[in-house]
Amino acid sequence: MKNYESPIVLQNNDLAEGVFAASGSSKCWSIEVKKDQDDAGGYCTFRVIARHGNVQHISVKTVMHITFDKVVTSAEFEGFTADANGNEVILTRESHANAYGSGDNFNSLLKIHSPEYKTIQVVSSTIVCEKTANVQGKGADGN
Repeated sequence: MKNYESPIVLQNNDLAEGVFAASGSSKCWSIEVKKDQDDAGGYCTFRVIARHGNVQHISVKTVMHITFDKVVTSAEFEGFTADANGNEVILTRESHANAYGSGDNFNSLLKIHSPEYKTIQVVSSTIVCEKTANVQGKGADGN
């Protein structure tokens, strides 16, 4: 791949809530974000499902960007750093530097705190894997 161009994401209110967007490489990660619970006692939850393709490489970081239609005041996610900034939540998985295979998947709940938590919806989501070469100089490109 020579140049990565971010996918265009369109919102259609007549479709289901789940948003699916592949990462920069179709053979690396995919992500799906679906509303799980509208009112969990002052916040709502979204199910984040990420699947790694059948390719092995070494990764130093995986970053997910989830954009919402309303302002998010804070976010919590199991085992990842969660940063809320306006309508966007950034989830970061640092220093997971083993060789990924197709079994490196996760399915976890994202807690969203927002003044409008009962009606907040996902607009878009992306996931990017930051790769690095192994000691033999291979692995950064999935080979």
